[in-house]
Amino acid sequence: MSWTVWITGLPGSGKSTIARELAKKVKKIQILRLDEIRRQIIPEPKYTQAEREYVYKALIEEAVKRVSVGNNLIIDATAHKKAWRDLARNLMKDLIEVYVKCDLETCIKRESRRPEGLVMAEIYKKALDRKETGREYEGLGEVVGIDVPYEENKAAEIIIESDKIPPAEAAGIIFDQLKKKGWVK
Repeated sequence: MSWTVWITGLPGSGKSTIARELAKKVKKIQILRLDEIRRQIIPEPKYTQAEREYVYKALIEEAVKRVSVGNNLIIDATAHKKAWRDLARNLMKDLIEVYVKCDLETCIKRESRRPEGLVMAEIYKKALDRKETGREYEGLGEVVGIDVPYEENKAAEIIIESDKIPPAEAAGIIFDQLKKKGWVK
């Protein structure tokens, strides 16, 4: 039996840090990061709605493929549309959704320390500046939390307030749920 934990929330909420902490606790697990998938299939992303639809479908297809051959999986992806998470749930029987809830101000502060890499640095700062001044930034598409809303799932199996607990404790909460389900020992 293989299973999936989808860690979702705003950029800067702590998803990746919690995913890494959870991976330390679970033997034989893969982390599937949306940012890596996006760069593989779209080298110069524009972050449009159509592009996001395409990328999330590719992410879910890859997740289904990995789980179907027996891999346990952590998906690290914002997935601001609940429909994407619901699609994954419909295609993968054993899935836990973890909503990493964090206020926007904290996300902005955390994200501002992110170096340039798979995702543009300072996306929130640039999106807020664009909204205020109309200045455009090359490669900056719609930013979740500023330009497009994040759709919360109040029925997510786990809701973690990452501005109130440290990542290791958050990973422990997820791990305990995995143990209760009998998915880990």
